[in-house]
Amino acid sequence: MQTLEAPKPDISLAHLSLIASEPAEFIQIAARAGFGLVDLRLSPATGTDRVYTALQRDQLCRELLVILRDTGLRVWDVEIVRINDQTQAKDHLPHLEAAALLGARRVKVVCDMEDQARIAGKLAGLCELAAPLGLTIDLEYMVFSGVKSLQAAIEIIHAARQPNLQILVDALHWMRAGDTLDQITAALPDLGYVQLCDGPLEAPKGRDLLIQEARTRRLPPGEGQFPLRSLLRAMPAQCVVSVEVPLPPGRAAQAHAQHLLQATRAIICENQESSP
Repeated sequence: MQTLEAPKPDISLAHLSLIASEPAEFIQIAARAGFGLVDLRLSPATGTDRVYTALQRDQLCRELLVILRDTGLRVWDVEIVRINDQTQAKDHLPHLEAAALLGARRVKVVCDMEDQARIAGKLAGLCELAAPLGLTIDLEYMVFSGVKSLQAAIEIIHAARQPNLQILVDALHWMRAGDTLDQITAALPDLGYVQLCDGPLEAPKGRDLLIQEARTRRLPPGEGQFPLRSLLRAMPAQCVVSVEVPLPPGRAAQAHAQHLLQATRAIICENQESSP
């Protein structure tokens, strides 16, 4: 009797993996590599990221729509909204509208403040603007941000009480926060998707080195010591897998994208083969 092969989750290429590539070039590289989805950075996450004016963003979206149509690629996530004391949800409406125009499903949020009640309130306002656009907001926690653990993220989204608000689990931040597989399993209804990379079990010492690791020193899946197969088994079934590994020095962008897709597929296949 022939057994049916389990469906494989969709894989997205995160823009940080090729952050020096402009969005149009990034999409084309991802498509040639064989990805079906991309995460686009259209709003700055760091001081070195490009800032688009309203006119530039509108023109960019028109250009990207043509490329998306021609390549058949889809946008999964558009980043990034940073929440701080000055954040007003309405100021990010153009960003949300650009994400919706490109057909994105999600918008990523990180926090630069630690007051959970205020974060929840600001997230709720953002979700209310995103809902009519068909967008889900994903809160990403990081040990060097205002939301440092999975438990803290859970408490915040429960306080916000928005149906289109979930948590993004990044393998690196999950490891560095010391979170467990049991916590992942207990939080399943609150989890949206997973970002994969690999790395050593021992974390860098100090906030600056942790940030440096996250932005420049991630390893492709399968090339470090993270328990990625166990993490995938704990996550919601068939959730999208985004791979986020910055381009290492000396490697061509196209070769890097292809390597990341192959490495991620290998982890997924090994995970499915080992599942009961």
